[in-house]
Amino acid sequence: MTGARSGSVQRAETWIELHELVTRDMWSADIGRHRSPHVFRGVEDEAFSLETSIDRFVGDSGEWHLEPLLLRNFAQYARSEIDEPRSVWHLLAIAQHYGLPTRLLDWSFSPLVAAYFATRSGDTEHDGAIWAVDYQRLHAELPDVYQDVLEMTETHMLDTHLLSNATLEYGLTEDRGGDGLTPVRNLNDVSRIDELWRELWAPDDDDRDEYVMFFRPPAIDDRIANQSAVFSFQSDPRIVLDQWLADRPDCYRKIVIPGERKLEFRDKLDQLNVNHRTLFPGLEGLATWLKQYYQPQGE
Repeated sequence: MTGARSGSVQRAETWIELHELVTRDMWSADIGRHRSPHVFRGVEDEAFSLETSIDRFVGDSGEWHLEPLLLRNFAQYARSEIDEPRSVWHLLAIAQHYGLPTRLLDWSFSPLVAAYFATRSGDTEHDGAIWAVDYQRLHAELPDVYQDVLEMTETHMLDTHLLSNATLEYGLTEDRGGDGLTPVRNLNDVSRIDELWRELWAPDDDDRDEYVMFFRPPAIDDRIANQSAVFSFQSDPRIVLDQWLADRPDCYRKIVIPGERKLEFRDKLDQLNVNHRTLFPGLEGLATWLKQYYQPQGE
């Protein structure tokens, strides 16, 4: 028996139920392998909204022009700390990784990594949750410029390189001299952030063109690799993803973890080597893991 269901929301009352729920629908008949079409995100309080950091940063001010300003200045002042970004998408991924407000959200290919983030605080007063989103279904509705790249490479998941190709294709125009399509500008150039934002990323009141896509970030450090990281990108920074997904119930599941099960589930994840030490390599991760491991528990 699996957790109780209500629409696209399920509840994992036991460790066995959690395992069954996060591994559901992993069989892919097309390739004859267990490969989930879902990406996962864990939240410590199931009431938390899937709101991006740039949405929280701008708030009610309406100052959305701050988004390209932040990214442009990040590129300017980070030159001594990072290699030259290979594209705007590469720069955006680096900025998200280091905490700049962006329209990206962090996800993982691993449901166990998501389960850790849902339980890591040990807060038993609030239920946690794992969001499982079917990125293959959502990518089937992407604009043609991204669909063409996915079809050409015979994949369902984008990365910064493929997104760069798609953005380059967007900048192509017909050459009346007879040479076919010729690139007249490169919107991947970080110097064109303002232009890219105005043409492709600025808030738009026409919600018919809204889309959400997922991509693999470059392996900037071990943390990205160990967390099996994925980022989501949304066409409009004002989208609150859980509200947007509510109109697409076939594209997601929300698995609720009872607060009273958090410490148990976190201990079992630790036994499976999914913990702060492995997900955040370095001394900070080690120190946090040791605090969790030896924390005295009340009666």
